[in-house]
Amino acid sequence: MGKDFLQRLLILLVFVYGSFGETLAQGADITHGTAVAVYRSDNEIIVAADSKATHEDDSPYVEPVCKIRQFGSTFVAAAGIYEVSGTGFDLWETVSVSAFGAGGLGDIVKTFDSSVRFPLQNAVAAIKNQYPKFYRKRGIKTPWLSVFFLGIEDHVLTLKGRRFSVYPKTDDFLSVKIETYDCPGKCRDGKGAVLVQKGEVKNRKIRRMFIDPLFSRGAKFDTVDLARKFVQMMIDKNTINYGPPIDILSITKDGAKWIQKKETCPEIKK
Repeated sequence: MGKDFLQRLLILLVFVYGSFGETLAQGADITHGTAVAVYRSDNEIIVAADSKATHEDDSPYVEPVCKIRQFGSTFVAAAGIYEVSGTGFDLWETVSVSAFGAGGLGDIVKTFDSSVRFPLQNAVAAIKNQYPKFYRKRGIKTPWLSVFFLGIEDHVLTLKGRRFSVYPKTDDFLSVKIETYDCPGKCRDGKGAVLVQKGEVKNRKIRRMFIDPLFSRGAKFDTVDLARKFVQMMIDKNTINYGPPIDILSITKDGAKWIQKKETCPEIKK
């Protein structure tokens, strides 16, 4: 299959990296190395995520965590730091407040973008001051937070991805940078795939998984199976940061449904 044909079909394949966190106070919830795969076409959105959450010492939470959550008619998947006590940063609370009274998916994202910036900045600043070794070790290139908003906007299946990186602007001030990966928008032909992972698997292997089966010689492919395989590959490579079970959600214009889920993930509210 020719290069031009591949370029016409594959429009967005973005590799972003899951973040690590370290608690500043007892009770802060941090998720390490979340693996998320999102595929969007004009007919369906598929999102898959692992279930493992760990404390700062890599000890796992007792219960697996549901990393795909519903807020009204919008679904959200996230990777990175979820909460840092004493800093005002609580991811799911910020999403919940952003969704309250919102007119739709776009309004939720707009409010979230502005609401999460300063609490996240404060959280990373606290980590920088109290855990400088950890802060230096993780570097500035790895985003602290990746969030994906999924649903229907103006009768169109919509993926709005946000990646939040925090950079030292001066010795005493941190700046938050937001990168966007929206489909429709930055993807053409309505096809987009976004993968969040820690980076143990080389991009070349990931590309073989997601490009070759999709576009080589017109072969048929199952996006649910591809998303499941990606998350399972992360689990197999790093059992400390990733773990089963795998949750998979499908969103179409007819509604959302779980393809598979653990018992602790709530049923979809109509």
